[in-house]
Amino acid sequence: MRTLLLSGAAILTATAAFADYPERPIRLVVGFSAGGGTDTSARSFGSFASEASSMNGMPMVIVNQPGGSGLQAAQAVAEADADGYTLYIINNGTLAATSLDTPEAEFDPREALVNLGCVSQLVTSLQVPVDHPATTAAEWVDMVKESGETVRWSTSGAATMHAIVGHLFLNTNGIDHQVVPFRGGGETRNALVAGDVDASFNGTQQAAGFEEDIKMLGIPASERDPANPDVPTFGEQGLDALGVTGPMCVYGPPGLPEEVVTDVSAAVEEVAGMEAFDRFLGRAGMGALYLDGAGGGENLARLYDTFGPVVQGIKDAQD
Repeated sequence: MRTLLLSGAAILTATAAFADYPERPIRLVVGFSAGGGTDTSARSFGSFASEASSMNGMPMVIVNQPGGSGLQAAQAVAEADADGYTLYIINNGTLAATSLDTPEAEFDPREALVNLGCVSQLVTSLQVPVDHPATTAAEWVDMVKESGETVRWSTSGAATMHAIVGHLFLNTNGIDHQVVPFRGGGETRNALVAGDVDASFNGTQQAAGFEEDIKMLGIPASERDPANPDVPTFGEQGLDALGVTGPMCVYGPPGLPEEVVTDVSAAVEEVAGMEAFDRFLGRAGMGALYLDGAGGGENLARLYDTFGPVVQGIKDAQD
């Protein structure tokens, strides 16, 4: 009986400790270097999170831990103390692509992390030099196929969402291609601007401010991106729509107390609905998007199904 009483006291003490969560700043881990779409979303979310009613005015400190296209940081957060003071943010597309591309890591984010909701999204776009004669992705496909040439294209890493979308789009449309992966969206964009590649599959936000150098011909989303409403979807152009975007989701380690899940999830929803947050993202060429934890999890599962065959095809071609 004494042991049971002590266990019950310990549980009550732990419950009380989380009742006032958070009581200190929260580390929001980003698995990429500063300046990319994930980092931009993280810093935007972190800037407004302290204003959410469930966060007790506590700030979020952004911690960049690049490596393995975000996989190393994901693993570190999955193994962190489940106290709500170490969280992770990444777009679901890259999380799925990286995990599928690295089976030896034996890391499945669908089981190893807890989705607490999504606050924005990354959208891939087909980008070409501004002086290219094609005005749509459909025209570009026709021109490339007629030329018979192999397309050299840049993207941000070998196993990011943008890379997998590029392979998927080019393979679906029967285009011979050679990928030139870089470390990050900025380098990907610079290669296109410099004329080192013919095209890029990169985040729409990377074209912001470079309108005199780059034009976006289409996106693989089911609907137009609210942050870039003038860019048509592939489906609108008579091409396979693909239906892929990367919701930017906040994750925590398994075993988070219910109070922490409730408070962080509430903060995600509140921040995603702030007009000031949407305007802040808009200056970087992005927009707010809200999905709850269940919706974010369902999205990740669909991306696994879509990306799995593509990733396997890339591996088979390399063997």
